[in-house]
Amino acid sequence: MDESSQRNALVQAGRRLRAAGLVLATEGNLSTRLGEDRILVSPAGRRKDELDAGDLVVVSLAEDDRETRPSGRPSSDLAIHRAIYEARGELRAIAHAHLPAALAVTLAGELPDPSSLPETALLLPRLPFVPFAPPGSERLAAAIASAFGSPDDIAGLPGAVLLERHGAVAVGETIDEAVDRLELVDLLCRVWRDARLLGRAERAAK
Repeated sequence: MDESSQRNALVQAGRRLRAAGLVLATEGNLSTRLGEDRILVSPAGRRKDELDAGDLVVVSLAEDDRETRPSGRPSSDLAIHRAIYEARGELRAIAHAHLPAALAVTLAGELPDPSSLPETALLLPRLPFVPFAPPGSERLAAAIASAFGSPDDIAGLPGAVLLERHGAVAVGETIDEAVDRLELVDLLCRVWRDARLLGRAERAAK
C-alpha cells in the first residue's frame, strides 16, 4: 500500500473508531509503518473523526533522528508506537483507544478472560495486561512493547494488550486489522462488565 492509500486508511480508521464510540474528544492514536524507518501517525490534540489525509504526521522510527512534521505535532503516545515497531518488526499498523468498557473493568480490578467468548477465544486468544504507568512515558512504552513480545515468543504473539485505566492497544498488518482487534477487546470488556453486573444483581435479589 502506498503512502497516499495509508493516509486514507488512517483517516477512515479514525472515523470508524469515533462512530463506534471507542474514542471521544481528541483521545486515541493511530499509525502505520512507511518502509523500514518511518511512521505515519495521527497528530496530537485532534479529533480522530475530523482528520484529513494531510493532517497525518511522518516521523522517523529512531527517536534521535529528525522528524518531518508538515502539519501539527505527532501523538503524545508516539513512544508507544516506536517501541512496538522496534519489538515487532513484522507489524505494519497500531491503534490505541481509551475504550470506555476497558477503563471500567480495569478500574474495578477485573481482568477479562478472552477464552470466555468464542470470538475472542478464536481471534484474540491472548490479552496481556499492562499495569498503569504515566501516559506518554517511556516506562509505559517499554511495558507495552514487552507485553506484545517478540517474533521468537513460542507462546504465540498477542494482537492486543489491555492497559490499566488507559484502554487498549492493538496491532496488525493493516490499520483495519488493528481496529478490528480493538473492537474485539471492547466486546470482551462490555460483556465481562455486564455479566458481572447481572451476577451481582441476581445475588442481591435472592
